[in-house]
Amino acid sequence: MKDKIILTTGLLSYVISFIIIVYYLFMEFSIITLTSPVDRLKILFLVFIFIYLGCYLLRKENKSKVFKLGKFNLWILFILYITMLLNMTLFDSYFGRVNGHNYLIDYSNIENRFHLFSNIIPFKTISNYFIAYSSGTISLNSFIYNIFGNIIAFMPLGLFIPKLIPIINKWFKYFIFASLFIVFIESMQFILNVGTLDIDDYILNITGTMIFYLLSKIKPINSIINKVLYLEN
Repeated sequence: MKDKIILTTGLLSYVISFIIIVYYLFMEFSIITLTSPVDRLKILFLVFIFIYLGCYLLRKENKSKVFKLGKFNLWILFILYITMLLNMTLFDSYFGRVNGHNYLIDYSNIENRFHLFSNIIPFKTISNYFIAYSSGTISLNSFIYNIFGNIIAFMPLGLFIPKLIPIINKWFKYFIFASLFIVFIESMQFILNVGTLDIDDYILNITGTMIFYLLSKIKPINSIINKVLYLEN
């Protein structure tokens, strides 16, 4: 009887988590209600809590499958993370990504847009933000979002990719993969006319994700991550 209750509770935790995921996807792509990234992270945290609880309970039923369930959980979180990241950077109304002229690619003025909405000089934009903040031109929130937000946003990639795609098992392989992914997003922002093509964004993004990747490769930290997420060492 006790085992059945544990099994039922574990399965129920997963059902609740998928209900929350449906709600999250609605909030993520809603054009009526604009939800802040912090609120979305709270929802994702709830998803993590319920699938973690489900995994914890179900492992009592079948310990031999707990690592597969842990990998399944990680795939769920990865898909949600990528969904949030791509939406925030390319389509999100909350960040003004959508207006009447977005997504209409006009190749006739692409050269002019490149001159106006791109930066290929390393640290130019970063230094401008520091200067603007020190002079009081921009707020602290704006400074933190544009500098630290770009660093933090790509950090989780350094956890998900090595765990889910074992072939990317060396730092230089991950560096190439992460660089291509970041360049893809930067290019799509420019092509879809929803952002600038800025090398400083790449610098901040790659810095954040490489820091997290290298930290996760430290054996004690890696062991803790695997234990918490029910992954094999």
